[in-house]
Amino acid sequence: MMQDWAGWLLMLFSFSIVLMWKHVRSDTKVVHAIWFCIVFHHAVAFLNAYVGGVIGAEGDARTFHFYGVDASSEPESGFWDNPRVAYSTSLGFFYRTFGASFLLGDELSILAFTLSCIVLVRLVSLLDLERFRIGIVLFFGLLPSSVIFRSVTLRESWQALFFLLSVYWAIRLRKRPNILIFSFMLMSAFCMSLLHCGLKFCAIFLIITSICWVFSGRKESVRWERPVRFLFAGLLVACVIMSAQKMGWYTKGNFSWQAAEEFRQGSAMHPGRTTYGVMLDTSSVIGLVKTVPMIFAQYMFAPFPWQVGNVKDVYGMLESMLRSVLLLLAVLSWRRSSGEVRSYYSFLLIILLGVELVWAMGTISWGTAIRHHVPGYSIIVLLGVPGLILFMRRLHFMIFGRRKDNTMLLK
Repeated sequence: MMQDWAGWLLMLFSFSIVLMWKHVRSDTKVVHAIWFCIVFHHAVAFLNAYVGGVIGAEGDARTFHFYGVDASSEPESGFWDNPRVAYSTSLGFFYRTFGASFLLGDELSILAFTLSCIVLVRLVSLLDLERFRIGIVLFFGLLPSSVIFRSVTLRESWQALFFLLSVYWAIRLRKRPNILIFSFMLMSAFCMSLLHCGLKFCAIFLIITSICWVFSGRKESVRWERPVRFLFAGLLVACVIMSAQKMGWYTKGNFSWQAAEEFRQGSAMHPGRTTYGVMLDTSSVIGLVKTVPMIFAQYMFAPFPWQVGNVKDVYGMLESMLRSVLLLLAVLSWRRSSGEVRSYYSFLLIILLGVELVWAMGTISWGTAIRHHVPGYSIIVLLGVPGLILFMRRLHFMIFGRRKDNTMLLK
């Protein structure tokens, strides 16, 4: 355990970092809720480091750890082109500085989760959802699969952080446009893109959508300013696309429908128990229209009851049911909202569906889908949990409120 000293220090630091932001430490209930979630994450990290056998901590998590150990002595080339190299090189930097250990790698992921909680609390304030803040934090931090995947040496915790940061800066840009906030949004999206090939496309989609959303909501004081604003927005979009091309983000085949079709066909040749096996048809527009919704539905909601085969599938089904309920409540909240609030909800739903669609095209089993849902889960929680809390309060009042009234009548 002596070699894990940096991991133990980081564990203690994760509790104190919550107090570094005034808008968080001023709310004792929020601090306690975040600490409560962090305890569960630390428990998974402890078990993974000293006991082993944590479900989800094997496979890729162990592989990334050993890649990081190798990179700590001899960094690989291809940091900007290969997401696996980017993550393992970053992990190797900390291993080289503080010593390689499973606990340190896990605690770095928990650090990313803690920072995500802080960003989420800030988003709650921006969207005027403070009265639901505790429920949002707990739903975000205590989903079992996310607790595991964000507490080991996987990329999901950092993907979720930079995705949430990109959304946060986009909303800040809408409220107060300036070049500094725009730069922060670009930096967050860029860091997100380094962690997975699919997230490169998601980053471009998020930046372009954010720019269009920001300019569409500005009130023009002079009528002739409108063309100038749209021209400026178009130039920004063009600059983003050209920069992406220069940096190799449009490598041949990476983001084409044909590449997704070939990947799914190749993966289907070696199916696993959780493979749902829906193929992508790119031969025609009709083929795309027929198969893309089926792929998206399987990715979002599988396993269905008839696909359940063991206890793990039961958990997967329960998680998909929760995701379905939260998505439904998010859409209902959007429909009931109006004005600027509805604009915010529309933006968040568009970003969420766009990111999940990209993941869906490269996912063929619900076992893998559970991991890929981690980055976008924060938006589902942000939009869906307030409606769920209101429904539970209403249900509680209907059951216990009426029972109390009946008791009084009997007396």
